[in-house]
Amino acid sequence: MLQKKLEDIRRSDGSHSQEEITVLLDLAEILNKTDTDEACNLTEQALSIAQELGLEIDCARCYKIKGISYSYRGEYEKALDYSLKSLAIYEDIDDKTAISSTLNTIGNIYGKRKDHSNALKYYLRSLAISEEEGNEEGIAKTNNNIGNIYQDKGDFDKALEFIGRSLQSFTELDDDLGIASSCNNIGIILKFQGDLAAAHKQFKRAYKIFYRIMYKTGLAASCNNLGELLTVQGKYKQARLYLDQALNIAIETDAKYREICAYENLSNLCREMGDFSGALEYYRKYSNLSEKVFSDESSKNMVQLQIRFETERKKKEAAIYKLKNIELQNEISERIHFEKELRKHQDQLEELINERTIELKNSYNKLERGFQGTIVLISKITELRDPYTSGHQIRVAKLASAIAREMNLPEEKIEAVHIASLVHDIGKINVPQEILSKPGILSNLEMKMIQIHPLAGYNILSEINFPWPIAEIVREHHEYIDGSGYPRGLKADDISIEARIICVADVIEAMSSHRPYRAILGLKEAVREITDNEGILYDSNVVRACKIVICEEGFSFD
Repeated sequence: MLQKKLEDIRRSDGSHSQEEITVLLDLAEILNKTDTDEACNLTEQALSIAQELGLEIDCARCYKIKGISYSYRGEYEKALDYSLKSLAIYEDIDDKTAISSTLNTIGNIYGKRKDHSNALKYYLRSLAISEEEGNEEGIAKTNNNIGNIYQDKGDFDKALEFIGRSLQSFTELDDDLGIASSCNNIGIILKFQGDLAAAHKQFKRAYKIFYRIMYKTGLAASCNNLGELLTVQGKYKQARLYLDQALNIAIETDAKYREICAYENLSNLCREMGDFSGALEYYRKYSNLSEKVFSDESSKNMVQLQIRFETERKKKEAAIYKLKNIELQNEISERIHFEKELRKHQDQLEELINERTIELKNSYNKLERGFQGTIVLISKITELRDPYTSGHQIRVAKLASAIAREMNLPEEKIEAVHIASLVHDIGKINVPQEILSKPGILSNLEMKMIQIHPLAGYNILSEINFPWPIAEIVREHHEYIDGSGYPRGLKADDISIEARIICVADVIEAMSSHRPYRAILGLKEAVREITDNEGILYDSNVVRACKIVICEEGFSFD
């Protein structure tokens, strides 16, 4: 109907009009759900006419719709740029409803990038305006979005509180899209809480509504969620059908965020089915697309866009203050505040990059033996914080694996020793760098900070589904036979054999290498250390095997 109306407008009068802009944008909003390329094309036509006619408010709507289109496609820098342009215009004309809606759009952009701090900031501003204006639809949408952020952060009680309010409001408004979105989010929370049957019911309800109203990005989301849930339940054939459907829809609509989710879920499904080749292939696609969409460079550009917007906003505020003859001291205070805001954004950028680095480290460990190279990468990233121990974990892995083989351990235990050795010091990313590289003797407090790294490593690695007890081994690699080790003071056989092996290999490598607080002690002195403390600090069988490897078999770290 809109297409026919557009044709009639263009036939009846050769000149452009605001009515033509309105129809173009109404069409674009509908097509955003199924064809973002065409939506962008129509919006560009509308923007050209709006600029020609000098219609600022229509330009603002064009920018907003383009921001939504680019957000669907995972082009978050462009999405943020257009959304901020839209917000600036709506703030100039003080259109509260449009401001609230655009703030929600910006929150969605940050939410998809897992930047929870900025997402919540914009959502809460939007909620405050909607509540002030009595905009029930705006309140419902924002509550749903806020709940989604708390769900992402793992605060399920708050998430259910906000999404529950959202579902009630959307039900009263008879808003099918809102109901489906809320059901989808409630299903995610129930899945994390372990109530899989209830989660399946919510996902299925969302799927049926999205299918009926043909909202394809929502349909891709519910298919992803159903496929992930069915994988956990071991229903692999059904899971594959939903995940294939999710991927096809995401590719068709150029919804990059949904495409990333589909690749990750398909990789997990293949792994559960024992298809490690397929798991690796999908994981590569997931990793490549994630790197492209969530690159650090993209994060920097987004922060720069945000700073640029805030700068322009402050300039406008300063101009208004000058017109009102505000005293010089107020202007100085505003400048100081702005400088603090800039520093705050810079801090947020560093925090975002750090969070992204940790997320990538965790995601790289999901697959089993096919991802050995990724484990080595994590090892190298850990050692970047301490240049004096460069290559330490790789060398420990080499010696520890040789000891395990000398002890004739089963192949799976040798593999566990190798993997755990490569990441045994990952917890040191929580230790200040100045302590790691400090020359001289550490104070008691500094030593205690160093000694948290096995537990910190356990906390990081326990979130990853390894086929071996890697997190537990890492936690125990500084425990001693007599109970004098840390963090739990375990004794003898209470310490896993893998951890006992890594403990000895760690000592040998450390004493054979240069450290900022001492010169190289050498391999001979290292062997004397483990011999003198055999059966006291170090397991006797491990010490004997280590001495055979070094003294008889001529082991070398080179």
